[in-house]
Amino acid sequence: MDDINKLRSISIWIFIVPFIAINACLLLITQFHGLFPNQADIIHNTFPYFDGGASISRTARPYPTWLIFKPAMFITSYLLVRYWLYNKNIIEFFEQDHKYKNRIIYFGIASAVALTIHSIFLGIKFDNDFYKLFRRVVMLMFIIFEITA
Repeated sequence: MDDINKLRSISIWIFIVPFIAINACLLLITQFHGLFPNQADIIHNTFPYFDGGASISRTARPYPTWLIFKPAMFITSYLLVRYWLYNKNIIEFFEQDHKYKNRIIYFGIASAVALTIHSIFLGIKFDNDFYKLFRRVVMLMFIIFEITA
C-alpha cells in the first residue's frame, strides 16, 4: 500500500524539520551573538541537552531565530495534516466504518491547527497576562489533541 510508505516518509520529515530548526536556532543564539539586536536574548556557555540551560521557547522566540523556527513549524503543521489524512486512508483500507476514525482525524488535524496558531504568535511580545495564558493554552491544546489522536 502506497499510503504506508508516504506515511513513513512524512513521519521522518515531521521529526527532521523541527530538529534541524531548533538546533539551528540554538546554534545562532549561543554562537552568533552579533546577529541579535537585543543582547539580553543571547545565551552564553550552555549545552541544553546536558545542562538544561535553555528551552526550545527561549532559543526560538527572539529575532532573528524565529525567522527559522516559524516557517519550520508551518511546514511541520502541513506535514501533520498530511500525516493524519494518510492515516485516515490506512484506517479506511483496513476497516471502512471504523468507530473512531473521525475522532482520530479531527484531533490529529486540530493538533496541527493549534501548532500553527502557536507559531503565528511566537516572537510577538505583549505584556498582557491574557496573551500569555492564550499562548500556553494553545500549546496545551496541541499536546492534548496530539495525544488524544
